[in-house]
Amino acid sequence: MRRRFFYGYVILLLCFINLVFVRGAFGSFSVFYVALLEEFQWSHAVGATIMSLNSLVYALISPAVGYALDRLGPRVAVPLAGLLMGFGFMLSALSGTLWHLYASFGVLAAVGQSGLGFVTNNALISHWFVRRRATAMGLASSGQGLGMLIVVPLAQLLISQLGWREAFLILGAFVIVAIVPANALLQRRTPQEVGQLPDGDALASAESGIPARPVVDKYHWTVASALRSFPFWALTIGHVALGTGLFMIYTHFVAYLVQQGLDKLLAAFLLGLIGAMRIAGTLIWGYVSDRVGREQSYGVSILITLIGLGCILALNFQAPVWFAYVAAILYGVGHSAGNPTYGAVIGDIFGGKHVGTIFGFLEIGFGVGMALGSWSGGIAYDLTGSYRLAFALALVSFSISYLAIKSSAAWHRRQTRTPDRG
Repeated sequence: MRRRFFYGYVILLLCFINLVFVRGAFGSFSVFYVALLEEFQWSHAVGATIMSLNSLVYALISPAVGYALDRLGPRVAVPLAGLLMGFGFMLSALSGTLWHLYASFGVLAAVGQSGLGFVTNNALISHWFVRRRATAMGLASSGQGLGMLIVVPLAQLLISQLGWREAFLILGAFVIVAIVPANALLQRRTPQEVGQLPDGDALASAESGIPARPVVDKYHWTVASALRSFPFWALTIGHVALGTGLFMIYTHFVAYLVQQGLDKLLAAFLLGLIGAMRIAGTLIWGYVSDRVGREQSYGVSILITLIGLGCILALNFQAPVWFAYVAAILYGVGHSAGNPTYGAVIGDIFGGKHVGTIFGFLEIGFGVGMALGSWSGGIAYDLTGSYRLAFALALVSFSISYLAIKSSAAWHRRQTRTPDRG
């Protein structure tokens, strides 16, 4: 009997496409930022508040996004998020004041972004993939790196050729066309809706006559029980730490390298190289996580991250150029394990009908970390005249994120059992 095509691969492709556009479009704010400062003559601090508001709204709306996904299903929730994000970009094109951009980009587009990001895609994937959960999340997450490589240069090209208003309009239209119809037609919440089991096991089990034997978890999670649990708060702390470390580097990386004597163009290219490493890195770490275990693979990735950061801290005007490339590659590959690992661990522990809402509450921590990393890096520089303290704090943050994974995975092993055969 011919094996039936596993519909989870369609879901995986949709998640990949969603992340290409959501990460690429919002990553392009860095090029819109320059154009907006030139147009309105704002200070850098004032212009940056647009993205700060976006990050804050992204964090605070995440639980509601997860709840909407659980209640409405992805065929409604995801296209709605695409419409909000697309219209947010298109309305940004009409902005004449800072408050217009706060409302369009900082709020409306941020709500759509949240509905197309980590919470929605990883919650969906956790329903469709169990044994290969981290691999699937790594494949989907690689769309973020591809989005940075494609959409950000496209945004700069559109701005240069047509202007920032036209660029906002075109990107908003791209988001709506690419995300809304496909997700409305093809999304499904669970494999059971199409007569399958996670990982495509339905037909294989039927052919072999051997029933599937999933790991049995004695917890049937509700949002309330999750909020009272050890792994929820361990992962929240880890999410704060991970967000802090990531955005302390992302926000201040170029400025740090320029301060160390590197050319501005080279510094920007090295940041792009870090983003490119996410494409391969998320694929590698997702696969390794499924093969050797979450905490083991994440421990290795964090070690590589710390070595890369150590090399970055050692950079100065006397360092050879190749050393800067090695530092960026090591950090880029190492730090890319965060999304697939945290997504897989959350799915492993809290999988069930409320997993979207639980993902949403946990994402608040990451949003707080994003804001904290950017802000604390600037404060550290103002106090010391250097970014070295900030990057040293990033080392500590990544280490804490590993301890959160390690303790949560250990807790989960103690709470689960595999049914005896026989």
